[in-house]
Amino acid sequence: MRSLILAVSAALVAGCASAEAPTLESAESFMWAYTEAWNAHDTEALGRDFWQMTGSVEEETSRLEMVFTQLEADGYDRSIIHEVLVCDVEGETARAGMRFTRYLTSGEVMGDDMRASGYELTWADEKGWRITGMFAAVADEPLSCEAL
Repeated sequence: MRSLILAVSAALVAGCASAEAPTLESAESFMWAYTEAWNAHDTEALGRDFWQMTGSVEEETSRLEMVFTQLEADGYDRSIIHEVLVCDVEGETARAGMRFTRYLTSGEVMGDDMRASGYELTWADEKGWRITGMFAAVADEPLSCEAL
């Protein structure tokens, strides 16, 4: 039993250590976790754990609540993520791209079949990765670091 507890503890420590560094892997994991919070419409988690484009978590959460109010009024349900690519992890910054399709509550595609977004990521030691900017990305071809 003691061996099992030590093995689980070691795995948890290793997992935490890998998440405490600005790496390609930690940035990609961050982006996938972001998509889960987005699809849950969890504006509190999005404002607290992912976005940092305003002065405070409260402002971020409020901004995201307005975004989701409009999306939901338009019938938005969820996004299917087709591709996530993280590029240029240099020190405490990175760029990421995502290709996705938005769906309505009816199951139909919302707007364009394929969409894409680019993200500027910044590492904060006490918080980890945060989205600090967005930019356009090409939706009708696979993501590439050269195009981001």
